[in-house]
Amino acid sequence: MPIGSQWWSFVESLVNIDRDLPGVYELGDQNGIVIYIGSSDELKRRLTEHLNEEATTCIRQNATHYRIEYTADYENRERELYRVHVATYGKPPQCNDSIRTGGD
Repeated sequence: MPIGSQWWSFVESLVNIDRDLPGVYELGDQNGIVIYIGSSDELKRRLTEHLNEEATTCIRQNATHYRIEYTADYENRERELYRVHVATYGKPPQCNDSIRTGGD
């Protein structure tokens, strides 16, 4: 099951008001397609790191929205989200794939 919360614009001003708690997140493109699935024990910090990546990374070039789900079991939830995405689309999210293959 995907993250059920709404999409937010992936901009610093909105990320800054999120809580720095454990959870999972999905980054989406302008069409609402999930391009990256991640997790962290500090969501706000991790999302801020993505915003501060070099402009040439897959995430910076494609992510326009994000959604989060707070959960203490974030590592298992990330694996579940990833498995469901691959089962549904036959491949990893675009930017997860570029990181695993060294294309980020």
